[in-house]
Amino acid sequence: MITVRVPSILRESGVPAEFVIHDTVTTIGELIEVLDRQLPEFTRRLDDALFNFAINDALVVHGARQHPLMNGDVVEIVPTISGGGE
Repeated sequence: MITVRVPSILRESGVPAEFVIHDTVTTIGELIEVLDRQLPEFTRRLDDALFNFAINDALVVHGARQHPLMNGDVVEIVPTISGGGE
């Protein structure tokens, strides 16, 4: 069981703020595949440049799709924050 938290920017078409995945997944990549089956069109908006993932409040910066998951983990989809400039 993996809990997924979704930011408001992705909560269109009835996607809840938080839901539970009961499928067995061992990586974020597998989680995305399950999300794609359960929520068609949702994962197309998960562009790597626009969103990061946090597992149990720890941000995954590199190689997110290969990052391991364990039963009971909480995965948050985190919009990338950028800015700066002159």
